[in-house]
Amino acid sequence: MSAPQAVSQDQSAAIPPFKLMAQITAYRTSQCIRVLVELGIPALLAQDARSVEDLAQATGTQPGLLDRLLNHLVNEEVIGKNDEGRYIALPITRHLVPGHPQSLNNWVACELDPLLWRSWENLTEQLRSGTTAFDLAHGSAFFERHAQDSAAQKRFDDQMNGASRGIGAVVVQSMQFDPGTKLTDVGGGNGSFLAQTLEKNPGTEGILFELPRSAEDFDPLFEEMRLQGRASVINGSFFESVPGGADVYLFSRVFHDFNDEAATVILKNTKRALAGNERLLLIDMMVNDAQAGARGSSQDIFMLTQLGGRERTAEEFSSLLAKSGFETLSVTPTASPVSILEFRPAV
Repeated sequence: MSAPQAVSQDQSAAIPPFKLMAQITAYRTSQCIRVLVELGIPALLAQDARSVEDLAQATGTQPGLLDRLLNHLVNEEVIGKNDEGRYIALPITRHLVPGHPQSLNNWVACELDPLLWRSWENLTEQLRSGTTAFDLAHGSAFFERHAQDSAAQKRFDDQMNGASRGIGAVVVQSMQFDPGTKLTDVGGGNGSFLAQTLEKNPGTEGILFELPRSAEDFDPLFEEMRLQGRASVINGSFFESVPGGADVYLFSRVFHDFNDEAATVILKNTKRALAGNERLLLIDMMVNDAQAGARGSSQDIFMLTQLGGRERTAEEFSSLLAKSGFETLSVTPTASPVSILEFRPAV
């Protein structure tokens, strides 16, 4: 058997850049998945194999047009087709069904909604002006705009809550606290991550520090912890102050929402609340070549366009913390996309 021959520059130039072509057109499949979810087809296929006529009748669509969309998603292995020509759910399809333990249904509904989608049209202008693409598209910042649109806020909350439960279930396995430890989850959303942490660590208590929200927005497990007297809520903004009195402070996927200047404000407000012997845990993606790769840079560009935030390496986090008077103690990878960075006030 002869050795493989090197491809000459002329030969290489004649080969179409298939990977690049697929990257350019990837949005087509993304939008087909969005429509699949909007129509509720993954849940229908999870029940039984369906003909295109059945699916069209159930979704109020035209069979011929729907068939073309579904055929593309068969080719992309998002759904399947049996020997009888009926569409079927594949194992991956079930991750698009609401209620699945690792459902991506809410992620699709939020990220591919036109509200976020239109931001990308302004990325070139953001690179020139420095103004976040979302702000350019909608005339207001991400959280301001969502506060004015209850449907958009629900989509975002649902996505974040699903991510918190999924990531939290993995991360809490690496977090151990002695009975009697008091935790404060800074910017902890609906309390799902704090509740999982308390459940994993019997005898601990927790405070959720977050902007005001209605009682029905809290995670069910967190509400259970409140009824048990193990959890409570303090309302406020970490841009103004952070409550003192805890042994451990948690920052779960908080800092990637903000640029360095805004993150520094949060850290300085936190430092003012501390007695000096507290542990602080930063739970976030640590972007580096070994762990994150394209997934990390993709998430970084999302934060850039939507919130003006960024993903950071562990070294960048440590540098940011040092400027606010903290020292890094350790960085612990987890089986999820995030790591746990432990820090404390510098001695």
